[in-house]
Amino acid sequence: MNTLQNTVGTPLAYAIYFAAMLLTAAQLAILSQRIRKRQGPARILASLLHFLLCFFLLSFLLDYSYNALILFIPEVLFAFELRLLDLPWLLYASLELLSGAVLFLQLRALKRERETRLSPDAIRRTVDLLPTGLMVSEADGTVLLANLSMTELCRKLTGELLSDAGRFWQYIENSSENGLIRTAEGESWQFHKSVLRLDGKDYEQITAADMTEQYRVTEELSQKNLHLKQVQERMKAVAAKERRLVAEREIMNARMTEHNRMGAVLLSGKYYLDHPENVKEEELLRLLEFNNRFLLGEAEQPSPGADPLQEAVLTAERIGVAVEIRGELPKGEAARRILAQAVDQCAANTARHAGGNRITLVLSGEQPKALAFTVTNNGRPPEGPITETGGLAVLRKTVEAAGGSMTVQSEPAFLLTIAIPE
Repeated sequence: MNTLQNTVGTPLAYAIYFAAMLLTAAQLAILSQRIRKRQGPARILASLLHFLLCFFLLSFLLDYSYNALILFIPEVLFAFELRLLDLPWLLYASLELLSGAVLFLQLRALKRERETRLSPDAIRRTVDLLPTGLMVSEADGTVLLANLSMTELCRKLTGELLSDAGRFWQYIENSSENGLIRTAEGESWQFHKSVLRLDGKDYEQITAADMTEQYRVTEELSQKNLHLKQVQERMKAVAAKERRLVAEREIMNARMTEHNRMGAVLLSGKYYLDHPENVKEEELLRLLEFNNRFLLGEAEQPSPGADPLQEAVLTAERIGVAVEIRGELPKGEAARRILAQAVDQCAANTARHAGGNRITLVLSGEQPKALAFTVTNNGRPPEGPITETGGLAVLRKTVEAAGGSMTVQSEPAFLLTIAIPE
């Protein structure tokens, strides 16, 4: 029969002895763990009983092996031990397997409890993993708790270990503005100090929040606000310059209007004096009335709805210059004003310098999205290059301000060419 006594000295017996030692050592470790963690009397008692069982089995096997292999006097064994030796070795192997299963269940329970129950070590590891610096100290500065972030911050800022909370906070106050301090690596940390009261005792708590990204965004916004302020100042300067330009343009237009009116009055008078046979009494009386009112500063202003081009044509006719228009007239008010200004200047110059009595305005539609026209007269050709002064100079400024171009040709005859966006 394969009893335990028959296996003495065989590898099978040594395997059974070794398994018993492992089970006893493992159960002792589990028992110590449960006692240290104070897991409750029932669990501690169950682990203790299992340990005693494993220890008894191990003691029995070692005692028998010692007497049988070394002393060679198995007769010193107790009677119950001899009866135990007659049991099959497979029974002992089964007991060890069952004991191993019990140990496995206890280890799984310990693991589950470690994962679901907070222990002081777990809390400490969690605090160390916080990105926020944390330190708790006594009122005298003795550090009770400091996580890794706060310890590393103290080393970066002071070059020392975190041992005195009071001295560390004094450094923060002296080196920061409202608790905000920057490290040499470019990080920004916001420190805050508060008082904790636990069990009737006050403790000091210092926290440090990483504000690097917020500080970067704040600096970027400050730079953008500064840039916007500079743009705003430039816009104000441009607006002020624009107001000055508008005022100067209005003054120039007013002066040009008065200049044209005065020239028209004088040229009309000269025309009637030179051609008395063409004098119309009603027209002469109206001209004299307008002249007197103009000299007294009481001349009627053109009505807001008056067409400037029609007014220019009538003014030219008053000074004895007929206006011939070829092509389709533009509908835009700005373009018609430039046409009117060109008619005024060319009619006056034709009557004053060329001795003519007709100007021809030719409008061309060849350029897309643009207005182009030419002005010629039937008077004498210019004796040389035309110097742009007075009305022609003002006309050029008006055309260029509208984004257009103007050319004056004197050979073989006078030709004014203007192109402006429509």
